[in-house]
Amino acid sequence: MNKELQKHLISLATKDQDLLGKLSKSGDLANYTDEVHPELKVVLESNTQKAKEIIKRYGWPTLGLVGEKGSDAMFLIVQHSVLDEAFMQSCVPLLAEQVSNKEAKGSQLAFLQDRTLMQKNKPQLYGTQHIENENGKIVPYHIENAEEVDQNRLKLGLESLKERTAYLQKQHDKILRANECRNN
Repeated sequence: MNKELQKHLISLATKDQDLLGKLSKSGDLANYTDEVHPELKVVLESNTQKAKEIIKRYGWPTLGLVGEKGSDAMFLIVQHSVLDEAFMQSCVPLLAEQVSNKEAKGSQLAFLQDRTLMQKNKPQLYGTQHIENENGKIVPYHIENAEEVDQNRLKLGLESLKERTAYLQKQHDKILRANECRNN
């Protein structure tokens, strides 16, 4: 295992998560609905560039190369590379290959594949991406084969769509309650 690369990936992901937490807690993130917060943009662009360099040198960092924590960190970095959709899309087949080799998590492939499809306004395959509807409820973004989605999710190690949607709704409600308390 490449401990140095693992530490580097974890450091990049931690920087991303720490800043998101800070901006979310302060309420600054809510002011940027149509664009990326300037401070966050710097981190996302930097992390995306570093991820590109890592992939160029090593290919997709496998579980054997960087361990589970390093693999999770790389996934988070790529999943947050929203300012470079072409890069995100280019990672889907790399990740798919490692999933088939059992060197990456299937759930990561489901989330990345669905996010890239949603960015192109196409229906998702696994139901990992959710939106808030006009009634304030969390619902899955359009799914290509809704009748097969739970089978597809199970193959990649995900819970049922119903379970995931219920979990996300609870999280959404918790955030709304916290914001109400903060505003009162």
